[in-house]
Amino acid sequence: MTILRFILSAAFVLAATAKADSKQPNIVLIISDDHAWTDYGFAGHPHAKTPNIDRLAAEGLTYTRGYVTTAICSPSLATMLTGLYPHQHGITGNDPHQGQNRADWIDPFFKKPQLPRLLTDAGYMTLHTGKYWMGHPNQVGFTDDMGPTGRHGGKALSIGRKSMKPIYDFIDKAQQQEKPFFVWYAPFLPHTPHNPPERLLKKYAAVKNQKKAKYLAMIEWLDETCGELMGQLKKKSVADNTLVLYLADNGWNEYGKAHPYENGVRTPVIAHWPGKIKPRKDEHQLVSNIDVVPTILTAAGVKPPPSLPGVNLLNQQAVAQRETLFLSNFAHNMVSATEPEKSLWTQSCITGKWKLVAWIKNPPKIKPWGGGHRKKTGADLELFDLHADPHETKNLAQAHPEVVQDLLTRINGWWKVD
Repeated sequence: MTILRFILSAAFVLAATAKADSKQPNIVLIISDDHAWTDYGFAGHPHAKTPNIDRLAAEGLTYTRGYVTTAICSPSLATMLTGLYPHQHGITGNDPHQGQNRADWIDPFFKKPQLPRLLTDAGYMTLHTGKYWMGHPNQVGFTDDMGPTGRHGGKALSIGRKSMKPIYDFIDKAQQQEKPFFVWYAPFLPHTPHNPPERLLKKYAAVKNQKKAKYLAMIEWLDETCGELMGQLKKKSVADNTLVLYLADNGWNEYGKAHPYENGVRTPVIAHWPGKIKPRKDEHQLVSNIDVVPTILTAAGVKPPPSLPGVNLLNQQAVAQRETLFLSNFAHNMVSATEPEKSLWTQSCITGKWKLVAWIKNPPKIKPWGGGHRKKTGADLELFDLHADPHETKNLAQAHPEVVQDLLTRINGWWKVD
């Protein structure tokens, strides 16, 4: 009888453990807005104050060589909804060219795989806050939202700047219904207008450039909201079963947003999940916002669609097997809903230490935002050694023609329009 009781007890423990292990995690996706890859405390910035994001990085898996597929808001966010490159999901710019209808782009976009819809179908409650660009969030499967969005996000843009309450109320609702939750937190921070609270701006009095001081204060404002959100996860006793992903939608500073250079396309990518992810900084492997969707779906127990080009960021072997990242830069306004190349300005390829920026020989008349058509070196082919020259000051294309040809061949093999 004692042996039987022991066997039954052991079986119960194993069953309970299996049930706990199979429990779907909660997921929070934090997307900073117009934030340069250098402008964090953990990245060594002399003035940026980001203690909460620093803590997230210290406690999680931090990829310092993270990238976005294109350096402007709407296409980058669309990649994080679909897991596809802009030329595949069709959203290559922020707006249609004058006289054209946005529906020509977003109606086909809605037919692509959508992260919120896939999670909702798997039993998740899913909340949209902040940036979006695609009309009503329920069209991509969000169960909860802050209302219809305009070009940026409508009333949802108040998240973080005015209150975090919609997120906290949503988490309470999910707990009451005993459902796993997904939060899309894409605040209008540190995006312009750079109008930080005076209490934060005062901290940057030593920064002589007033515009830079305001931008840094906006970053700290973002950081405060991240700290509040992480604190609420602990307060509500869900932190240990919550995967938090952090990245920016695109960069900032000189040759930043809407440019193909590092200040535009590079971002740290952080994955934080207590007990599941060991703290580690990876300064070697290449990762991208195309990896957000397969990472989240895999964590949720949902098989990613086979069409997705990204990998699971938590699968060290899959990340290590990647040799090349591809990027593209487009005009701010979209010209054709079926021919994305009509808005294309650059195609870029990164492998190892090398980065090639290949400028289109006959570019469109419509230009990228904010001077994103400017070439750093004036050449149509720009090759940089990112290990020796992370800020891309020296074009090595003429010195290494064999590398240029190799990367051009890779780009030509990659670009396929669905």
